[in-house]
Amino acid sequence: MGIELAGHQQTNTGYTIPMPDLTGLPPEAGPVLDLMQQNQPMVIVAGTVGITALSEDERRALLAEIDVADALARAADIQAQWDVASTTHWNLKPLHLDLLLPASDDWMPAVRAEVNKGNIFAAPQVMVQFMRELLEADSTASRKLAADELVRLLISIATEQQLNAEFKSDTPTPAEFRALDEKYKAMTPEVLQSVLHQALHDQSAAALFNTPRKIECLKADAFDFWYSPWAARVHDSLGAAPAETFKDATGIAIDDFLRAGVAVAKAIGAGQTVVSLNDLTDDERMRSYIAENMALDLSGYREQLAADRARGDVKLQRYTFTRYPFLDLGDGNLLILRANWATERFFGDPAQLDVMAAFTSEGDKTSVKRFNEGIKYQFEDIVGGTLARIATRSARVDALVAEPELEAQWTEKKGQKPSVCDWVLRAGPVAILVDATHHPLNAKLAQGLGDGETYDADADKILTDGKFKQFASVMRLVRRLGWSGQPQPDAIFIPFVVVPNSGTPSSMLTELDYGLRAQHVFAEFQGRVARPTVLRLQDLQLLEGIGDHLPGDVVTFLYAWRKFPMPLSMQEFLEVHGQPRPVSKHILRIAAALDRRLGENS
Repeated sequence: MGIELAGHQQTNTGYTIPMPDLTGLPPEAGPVLDLMQQNQPMVIVAGTVGITALSEDERRALLAEIDVADALARAADIQAQWDVASTTHWNLKPLHLDLLLPASDDWMPAVRAEVNKGNIFAAPQVMVQFMRELLEADSTASRKLAADELVRLLISIATEQQLNAEFKSDTPTPAEFRALDEKYKAMTPEVLQSVLHQALHDQSAAALFNTPRKIECLKADAFDFWYSPWAARVHDSLGAAPAETFKDATGIAIDDFLRAGVAVAKAIGAGQTVVSLNDLTDDERMRSYIAENMALDLSGYREQLAADRARGDVKLQRYTFTRYPFLDLGDGNLLILRANWATERFFGDPAQLDVMAAFTSEGDKTSVKRFNEGIKYQFEDIVGGTLARIATRSARVDALVAEPELEAQWTEKKGQKPSVCDWVLRAGPVAILVDATHHPLNAKLAQGLGDGETYDADADKILTDGKFKQFASVMRLVRRLGWSGQPQPDAIFIPFVVVPNSGTPSSMLTELDYGLRAQHVFAEFQGRVARPTVLRLQDLQLLEGIGDHLPGDVVTFLYAWRKFPMPLSMQEFLEVHGQPRPVSKHILRIAAALDRRLGENS
């Protein structure tokens, strides 16, 4: 049996830029950056293919002349194809070439040439803005949108989204790039870091927007959260398990809820973008729940989209679409606007928000608070379970030591607990320090509505002044007190924080930022501590998959990754080394267990 592979992590896409000055970087930097740039698809902008982008007013005028319902259905189908491709075979070229096939304008060969290079124009944030403009359009026309018009609209939106205030046009000249490079070289380190923080703000929101997840991973996460017993610290009033809390809050059994999600996923897999409520569930309460909580008619959608525009730039705003991934077409029929968000609506975090919304509507603030706390405790248990499986699989891990044991081992004065992390994986001279914090990016940062200063303040609070100082405390304790009274002055440390999938996605820029943040905090340990990093839960699950399927030990992999001269995310490290991204055995087993529970044979 072959190894099941997780999808690639997609970050923001943009211009192909000249290689930066590599002076002072290790010799490996040049080839690594070159390979990453080659593998990163670029968004095709108007100037690249010799056309002028349509302005927002021009796009609005064009949409007023066409059948917007038909165009919206086509857009939903394109997005579904993108999401399926991005979680299975990862080949987006056929989708783009199919869109170009009926197009005949004289600039289409230039677009086709860009697509054949691996570049794109139908990225999710482009398609969703196109859907947004279609939903906002006033048109009673019946003319179908021509293929040339569709491609031009998408490239125009992509161009608008990619515009950079540093450049005069969407195709910067070499002179403009040189001027920008000189501008950066003249900046103080502090100003450069503020530029980095702004880039991280933009990149994080784009990655959260664009990257879909495999249905098996979503199902496994849902099973682990909803059907596991509540963590020990959760208040008894919430019941024995989150599934019970869901039923108490919403009146809907979680089995029925997830069964409807399976029906949606099957429809997407069959190429459907319109589903009937009757086909999703036999339960009238469940049908009503979907219609009232996950779908909006055109009028309701326009109201929400107007509120989005009032909040600011809509380029990366997604919460309206993730909360309401269905457009109510009437007569019990729903249009799936984005396939991945429709499946995540059932199997992802939005279902947890349903519980809090239900308690809030009843005025039960106590249960809202308890459930919110319960999510954090449950997250810690899920992380701990994943680490336990990783440790069991590894021949190099001697022990997984949890927080209570760490506190007991290192408490020197009664009543004065030391500052420790959640877990330490002991692997001979290597100590892997792990702390879990359920810290999603807040709504502004997650939707590109914040700024670099807000991003920096958030990272300072959670990492620089929080988890990194906690790690420093643990490293001192290991060196001074060690294990069972044996100090470990020569210990080697690999620290990382685990956040939920709604936390900050990893990239070369985040890795660089974490290293800069830790320089002062970890100064006394230099040479014995790896750059700290932050893993989302899905990254930790990927680490488990690496331990399950790839040759060698997971500790050896971690050590090689964290000491690599270039600050790369785990995904990037795997990519530059030509290694796969295997799905863990646990995910495959638990996803299958959920299917069996829900009466599915697949």
